[in-house]
Amino acid sequence: MQRPSAKLQRKAIFGSKKELEIVRQRSSRSLLANVMDIDDLGSDDQATPATVRGCFDRELTAILRELRYITCRMKREDRVNDIIAEWKYAAVVVDRVCLILFSAFTVLSTCICLFSAPHLVA
Repeated sequence: MQRPSAKLQRKAIFGSKKELEIVRQRSSRSLLANVMDIDDLGSDDQATPATVRGCFDRELTAILRELRYITCRMKREDRVNDIIAEWKYAAVVVDRVCLILFSAFTVLSTCICLFSAPHLVA
């Protein structure tokens, strides 16, 4: 087993297809709701270009805010996943060290018990 952060893979960089699909669905739903709101506003005959531009600016800032939130959340999840992978690697190392120590102790104590018996060695 290699250390998790030692080798970068395409899957680690871009994420899995399932995660990307979930993010796309979430963002599509929220953006679709924003587009529907804009369509409702567009039915007004008295809308001037300035008010339409103001509406678009608000919608664009809302979209930008959502994109920043999504990217921030994805970065945070990546950091958490990296930390989890590091701890898993550390657990594997400690587990192997304990296995080696236990095996050595068992073999050594068995040998000591067998060779300390007076009637086995003649």
